[in-house]
Amino acid sequence: MIDLNLLKSGFNLSVLKLQVMIFDDLDSTNVEAKRQIIDGNKQDLLIISSHQTAGKGRLTRTWFSPEGGLYFSLVLKPRLGPQFAPLASLLCGCAVVKGLQSLGIDRVRLKWPNDVLVMEDKIAGILNDLVSIDSVDSWMVLGIGINQNIVRGEFPEDIAWKSTSVQNILGTKTSPEVLMCATINEIDRLFGIVETEKSYSSILELWRTMSSTLGKRVRVDDGVQVITGYAEELLDDGSLVVVTDKGKEKVTMGDVTHLRSD
Repeated sequence: MIDLNLLKSGFNLSVLKLQVMIFDDLDSTNVEAKRQIIDGNKQDLLIISSHQTAGKGRLTRTWFSPEGGLYFSLVLKPRLGPQFAPLASLLCGCAVVKGLQSLGIDRVRLKWPNDVLVMEDKIAGILNDLVSIDSVDSWMVLGIGINQNIVRGEFPEDIAWKSTSVQNILGTKTSPEVLMCATINEIDRLFGIVETEKSYSSILELWRTMSSTLGKRVRVDDGVQVITGYAEELLDDGSLVVVTDKGKEKVTMGDVTHLRSD
């Protein structure tokens, strides 16, 4: 289980005022976060679980969540208004990259919209939910899952070929408290930039420098249509511009697959 005292000694926070809740087991840290909001615990929260029985991924997928992984959700008020909440996912992706780099992992990149990759293998993911209590009271639930102290043989067969972990890359176990503090401290720093500049522009520029998607040939399935082309640009609203044979397409959601260039 995560050591709360180690977290408190490792946090260096200026913006986030976190109440920390640590669990051995949860169905999902995002689901627990929503329960807390509905029950009236409306404040900055950090919800951590050593294991999830029903971890949530994007597009109704599950997130493989055995002991050894790092699973947590942040409950925060949307910065600059709820219309900007989707950009917080990109911010968290940048922070996870920095957290992994602090452990000595190189070539960490971001796949649009919410995946963190090392050499095209998935090592982490972000899930962003917006919970609206009423017309003026909204909260972001930012769920982050990182494959940390997990060996490749533990992954289910259907995802093992495209997944990796901190332990697999470094060949040894690492401290979950160190990785969490590095990631949360960076989230705090980046939200500080958003609040100071009253804009996500600097965050979007940082994401672009960390992107594995931009410039690649991609296939995007949004559940309605599948388009194939080159990922050209990340717009200021967080959407992706894909250049296809028929012209430019603006993609606001969907499952992206990186393809080999012909």
